Amino acid sequence: MGTVFDELSKIGIIPVVKIDDPRRALDLAGALTAGGIPCMEITLRTSQGLAAIGKIAGVKPEFLLGAGTVLTVEQAEAALSAGARFIVSPGLDPALARRNSAALGDGQTFCAAAGCTFFFY
Repeated sequence: MGTVFDELSKIGIIPVVKIDDPRRALDLAGALTAGGIPCMEITLRTSQGLAAIGKIAGVKPEFLLGAGTVLTVEQAEAALSAGARFIVSPGLDPALARRNSAALGDGQTFCAAAGCTFFFY
């Protein structure tokens, strides 16, 4: 297994999803996998984003999950604990970058959104 960026690069596309009902998360992950896209970034723009990440990660650990619209260190920690393997921030917050640089586990990645596309080309 390569890095998260290697895996995402092989897939070639990252669906960015806003989920209002975590009960639908597994069906969505299944449909994406069936279509050859075994990944997604679930935004934290709703109160259900973390629950959806946890639901998928608990049943489909091979599915490459990310959390998007991560604005705080607390959100990053919660997303990683829920099973996210990559964190996307809409900007570069120095505290968030420092936390993630120091504390990401093996197979986890952080990127500020402005720089993410660079890694996939």
